[in-house]
Amino acid sequence: MNTGRNCIILAILLAAWTVAADAAGPGPLTLHEKDRGRTIDLQVGQKLILYLRNPASGGYHTLPPIFNTAILKLLDQKKLSPKPQQPPRAGDFGQLYYEWQALAKGQTGIIINIKRPWEKKPPEEFWRVKVRVQ
Repeated sequence: MNTGRNCIILAILLAAWTVAADAAGPGPLTLHEKDRGRTIDLQVGQKLILYLRNPASGGYHTLPPIFNTAILKLLDQKKLSPKPQQPPRAGDFGQLYYEWQALAKGQTGIIINIKRPWEKKPPEEFWRVKVRVQ
């Protein structure tokens, strides 16, 4: 049993793992409905994940998010089914999921509007944040 050599090997492996984790950059930032109105900071390459309740119970449709495509790239957008509840919750239409990646330094807002298709009034703002990419 050579514990001195094992400790050195373990220290080298730990240092290499730490360097690899730093090179990968910061992990994704996850936001929810309660984060509306915040200003957030991202690093170039970092992902932003957003979960919002689906407002379809009021007859609303969500419009495509508004943001600067030179600063952020929308990687994914989908509607997630409600989680099974016992008893089922009335009016639960699940969640909206969005995933962006920061492309370049700069600032942009992310605005998600909703609209009822039969109404003539302009869309309503549902959610907004300000994003600073460094």
